[in-house]
Amino acid sequence: MGGGKSTILNALIVKGYTCIPEPARHIIKEQRKSGKDGTPDKNPARFNELLLEKMISDFESNQNFDDLIIFDRGIADVVAYSELLHTDSSAALKAANEYKYNSHVFMFDAWKEIYANDEERKMSFQLSAGFAKSVRKVYKRLGYELIDVPFVSIDERVEFIIGAINEFSKSNKIK
Repeated sequence: MGGGKSTILNALIVKGYTCIPEPARHIIKEQRKSGKDGTPDKNPARFNELLLEKMISDFESNQNFDDLIIFDRGIADVVAYSELLHTDSSAALKAANEYKYNSHVFMFDAWKEIYANDEERKMSFQLSAGFAKSVRKVYKRLGYELIDVPFVSIDERVEFIIGAINEFSKSNKIK
């Protein structure tokens, strides 16, 4: 969404946290490289299927660990992608209700000053900001508690997230 999430996750990895990367960029790159059509611009329904499959796989393969795991995106994001791309969201909604993450979700709104397009991110800042609002609504509908990550430096954002994680851990809200 252009809010600096990947940069922050990379900084958290350096600090020893386990983070699962966003699958959308990987899927788009892989589909384009292999000449397949599972991209948002060619076959949005197929893109969402691939995205949902990968997110479920990531969720399931990380359930047997005692350590905290931070996911770049959750299954609920596929519901928002479905709404954005005008595809059927029923499978994503069913999966989002079945596979529950921690009740606290860090939200990174689109940040105009740092937003940049690249080979995988083609959407305009305005569309990205709208998508961020959709993601927010989906997580709220699913009952998650949203925590807004402030628009501050990378180090301050990382410390904000670590501080929140530590608070959750102290109050036994996360394992």
